[in-house]
Amino acid sequence: MKRIKLLVLMLFVSFTLVEGLKAQSFLKGQQTLHLGIGLGGGIGLPIGLGYEKAISDRIGVGAYAAFATEKESYGSGIGWRYNYILATAKGSYHFAVKGEKLDPYAGLSLGYNIASVKWEGSGSAPFSSSAGGFLWGIHVGSRYWFSDKLGAFGELGYGISLLNVGVALKF
Repeated sequence: MKRIKLLVLMLFVSFTLVEGLKAQSFLKGQQTLHLGIGLGGGIGLPIGLGYEKAISDRIGVGAYAAFATEKESYGSGIGWRYNYILATAKGSYHFAVKGEKLDPYAGLSLGYNIASVKWEGSGSAPFSSSAGGFLWGIHVGSRYWFSDKLGAFGELGYGISLLNVGVALKF
């Protein structure tokens, strides 16, 4: 209980200290598109696409979709195919920092995932299966803007993988 109280106090102090600064890197009405790859876990090389719209100078809402696939081959086109699909709605709080280049944020995700495994090759399949369900997650990340429209992003949290990195476009 003491740890929770300390965490809440630290978050309150952090929000209070940065509240007076102008968040010039994230402004109401701004729209951002992300294209990235996942690193650290999962299957194959995950690819994700995200969209966010700033509904205020601090709050952004949007969506994220990602896909990963991998084949475990035993030669001659025989093996298992693994697929993973993720679609979420996201909400993020953007922290105010001085300058126009850095845009740190944290938030929540709510969505649905589907995982499947399928036998590929000759003969009857030993089995094929799929599963899915609703999920929620947290994320923390940052964007760095190289210009008014082009930047890079990195995000830790629940998604197609533990770490997502890629390019961000502002419009």
